Amino acid sequence: MNNDSKWGELKATLRFVEEKILRITEINGWVSTKELYEQVKDLLGDRHYILNQMFRLHITEHEIGRFRGVNTHLLELSRQLFKEHHNLVECLEINPIRDIATEGTIEVESLLDVDEGGSLFLFDDDEDYGSNFSKIADAIAWTEDLEIRSCNTYLGERPESDNLDDGTTWAEGCLDLPQFKDIIVCYAVHDLCTHKNYSVPDLLRLNTFSISHRIVTDHGRNV
Repeated sequence: MNNDSKWGELKATLRFVEEKILRITEINGWVSTKELYEQVKDLLGDRHYILNQMFRLHITEHEIGRFRGVNTHLLELSRQLFKEHHNLVECLEINPIRDIATEGTIEVESLLDVDEGGSLFLFDDDEDYGSNFSKIADAIAWTEDLEIRSCNTYLGERPESDNLDDGTTWAEGCLDLPQFKDIIVCYAVHDLCTHKNYSVPDLLRLNTFSISHRIVTDHGRNV
């Protein structure tokens, strides 16, 4: 594989693109302007395409197994998100918080996010790709909303259900691979790899996610 001319071309282009990304972000001290944001966003889009092409050439049984594990984990977290959200809304309906009960409309927000700055899963053959996965993860976080799934409910309304993970696969675009044909790809994986600039190799290295809840009142108070 490493001697394959197509692989070599992709790897060289990947390194060139990543060097440009890191030069822009590090020289500017990670301070974003609209122009810099757009430059980095476009370069990350190029990198996303290149790495997904490399993944098609590189894919191993270990990577397939890791993909299956991340997909299962994100599906479980999505279900946990909605369960906790429903329980919190029900609890607040029965036992309202005294300090905010008179502040008008109250909204419960629940989010599943990528942990910015979280640890990455390392592969023995990371060098094959030649990507600086750790620093590029920071660049992606610099340009992306790290929210993966969310649900919002105003007290007095019925909480929404998870109607995206209904047993139908979200294997589209870079996720539409013959090696994944027996995997029901969850929406969270789809969001990360098709709506954000996480390539499939990036997804496999993400290791920490978080669920959070907050209560927002008419006056903008967060509880």
